[in-house]
Amino acid sequence: MFPPFNQKPHRRRSRRSPRAATDVVSSTSVPETPEQLVDAGLALAKQQVHQEAISFFERALALSPNHPQALKSRALTYVHLGQTRAALVDLDRLIDLDPKNLWAYANRAIIFRDLGHYGNAVSDFGHLIKHDRAKRWQWLISRGSTLKLMGHYDEALLDFNLSLKLKPNNSWAISARDEMVLQSRHYS
Repeated sequence: MFPPFNQKPHRRRSRRSPRAATDVVSSTSVPETPEQLVDAGLALAKQQVHQEAISFFERALALSPNHPQALKSRALTYVHLGQTRAALVDLDRLIDLDPKNLWAYANRAIIFRDLGHYGNAVSDFGHLIKHDRAKRWQWLISRGSTLKLMGHYDEALLDFNLSLKLKPNNSWAISARDEMVLQSRHYS
């Protein structure tokens, strides 16, 4: 769910010094509004200068504590730095500010699953299944995969089969279901 800042994933990461990256941002204009600070932070994040990007997002949040784009951008940057617990704080805040923010729920669910907080991940995937009709089939697979990790094979199988009812011939659901069935037979 977390998109890379660079649109060219095969491009070599820049090893620019933080000062040089800041000079690039500063030379265009001195950011003063939260929106300008977020834009400057995003420019730094695209250059892989994540710590400095975070400082711009924090300055934006100092001016506007509930600025959704600053929170979202900082959460993404924290994930790129491997600071998933800090990202969770921003995602929680985004959800508190807008309980309908499906992007925040989706990314929080993925982080919870990656951290091994399966119950929280299942809960967030359940919220997405209920409220994101367009991607319901996808969230069923994600929840099913998490249930499988928990050893809840029957529930996982139900989710995979429901996903296939919504989107027949979905190779992702078929593969996940078949793998889970083989695994559960192996351990039976």
